[in-house]
Amino acid sequence: MLMEKVVMNDITLIRAANGLKLSPDGKYAVYTVIEPDASKNEYHYDFSLVDRCTGNVRRLTYNGKNSGALWDNNETLLFNSVRKEEDTPEPIDEKTVFYRLNVNGGEAYEAFSIKANVQDTHKVKDGLYAMKILVDRNRPDPEKVDPALCKEEKDYHIFEEVPFWGNGRGFVSGKRSVLFLYDEKSGELTRLTGEYTSVSGMAVKDGKIAYVHRTWQDTISLTAGISIYDTDSKETVHVLEDGLMKVENIAFNDLGLIFTACDMKTWGTGQLTDFYLFDEKEGACRLFRQNSEELAFGDTPVCDCVRPGGTNFKGLGRKLIFTAMNHYHTDLYELDQDGNINQILDFGGGAVICFDMDDTSVLFVGTEPSKLSCVYEYKDGEVKLLDDVNKGLLDNKYTAEPEYIPFTDRDGIQIDGWILKPMDFDPEKKYPGILEIHGGPRGAYGTLFFHEMQIWASLGYFVFFCNPRGGEGYGEAFADLRGKYGTIDFDDLMDFTDHVLKTYPQIDEAHIGAAGGSYGGFMCNWIEGHTDRFAAIASQRSISNWVADFGASEIGVTFDSNEMAATPWTDMLKMWEQSPLKYADQAKTPILFIHSLCDYNCPIDQGVEMFTAMKYFHVPSRMVVFEGENHGLSRTGKPKHRVRRLKEMTDWFEKYLKV
Repeated sequence: MLMEKVVMNDITLIRAANGLKLSPDGKYAVYTVIEPDASKNEYHYDFSLVDRCTGNVRRLTYNGKNSGALWDNNETLLFNSVRKEEDTPEPIDEKTVFYRLNVNGGEAYEAFSIKANVQDTHKVKDGLYAMKILVDRNRPDPEKVDPALCKEEKDYHIFEEVPFWGNGRGFVSGKRSVLFLYDEKSGELTRLTGEYTSVSGMAVKDGKIAYVHRTWQDTISLTAGISIYDTDSKETVHVLEDGLMKVENIAFNDLGLIFTACDMKTWGTGQLTDFYLFDEKEGACRLFRQNSEELAFGDTPVCDCVRPGGTNFKGLGRKLIFTAMNHYHTDLYELDQDGNINQILDFGGGAVICFDMDDTSVLFVGTEPSKLSCVYEYKDGEVKLLDDVNKGLLDNKYTAEPEYIPFTDRDGIQIDGWILKPMDFDPEKKYPGILEIHGGPRGAYGTLFFHEMQIWASLGYFVFFCNPRGGEGYGEAFADLRGKYGTIDFDDLMDFTDHVLKTYPQIDEAHIGAAGGSYGGFMCNWIEGHTDRFAAIASQRSISNWVADFGASEIGVTFDSNEMAATPWTDMLKMWEQSPLKYADQAKTPILFIHSLCDYNCPIDQGVEMFTAMKYFHVPSRMVVFEGENHGLSRTGKPKHRVRRLKEMTDWFEKYLKV
């Protein structure tokens, strides 16, 4: 069969699934399917349902504006939706409308609405819901103030703390995710957390709400506390004092409240978390199990076709079930009552994105190597496909299979790497190549279908990529780059490139390029000033100047100070030494910069500074800025913008690598 190329516009056809949840009786599972709509340059969010008894799958909603599904009973979903004009809040107002839908038939109907931005909802008991609501203490209450004043206030943004903006969230100074209790019968909202406290994770069991909270003024805290609110007694038990540990996951099981946390004293903010148990009878926390396997809980390999979201941490009886990344794949594990960790599901080098389960089987959203999102059931040792949400999309496409090419770096450490061969590969011919560099740096590549890479393989490029030191999934010592950016990581990437060129003499070493985003963009900028072995570079959402980034980035105060092992006041020279901008006078390679105007993780000044330096030193360069996009452009950007991004990089490489 004559195979077709993977093309740029394919990204506007690729669907993703997430948010899978079992009904209370286990008969059904609902999940969200996210579908691009190129004509409207947006995404549709709709629910699908699988009947576990019959295996039948059917779509439940069609309007494309649905989110936050939870089971209200065995047959009824409660969810957020926009279904009529009045469901959309006015510019000076906030509003979230909830609908109910019986999965066995009938239309969705409005249940209630909240005059607030509801971010997350958990059912506590019939008619009672725990809600995480975004509250801005800098904004007047539209219920109590002249609407004209509210509208005028939208023109002003008050900064009283750091961070003052958040990626994908806009201005955030004074905003907190507040925990409320909503009584549907009375319509009453009861606030449970304070003015300066923000809530992240929640877990609910037997009328009790466990929640992770951080309280701060001036600068955000990386540490968090945990509390449990009893809706019957209306009393709060403080499980973990705020300010002591980084907290990542919480879940109830029959032993108590299990959570993962660490003190960050050994490996800094990137330190992996351990399991802790709070036994309500004893009223105390204890270390339940050290993460001696150095598993990265809830992480997945980086990919431009996956939308993370859903359950990754769930109590079941006296066990805890969780996903974790180990090296370059994400599988399913259990922690038993004796503290033993057992692997439940080895997904063959792929990634379990989210799951739900009962005593009979596991249902999960996953991605197999070189494939797209699907919904599966794992039962009696076998994995069964339930719904291929991209059925047929890749059937006639050339999909380059990742060939595993590990190597030992100059310090004796094994590095995992892969290569994609070009379409219609002829071993007697020469081909250009592209080195891809992941973000993070605590990311990791794997064998998932990566649309960007497949485009280039279809266009006749070798694409090669690896997991250099600094990445996730290989333990804390491997991931520790603090104060060492541009040293061991750069060495690994250059050694890998040497290894690839030696292994595949068909690659024309005079025509290789490099591409990467975020930390990968930093490394592209670093490469620019440290070697001329590449013929073209595409640097995206990058870092060029750590000193400036400290004050401008959403994560500058927390991330930068940890990664640089310095601040501008403790050791500015150290930060400057690790900044690609310092070495811009040594640049020679044609370089493309891609940045999003609303990227607050790596603000646009970082790309602009490097671009300006390139023009100053007369290095061929181009910068493309995307209006309205943020740090997630390559994964969640508007469909047309994602295509344009791919076109800019591809055109750049076609110009300089296919001479």
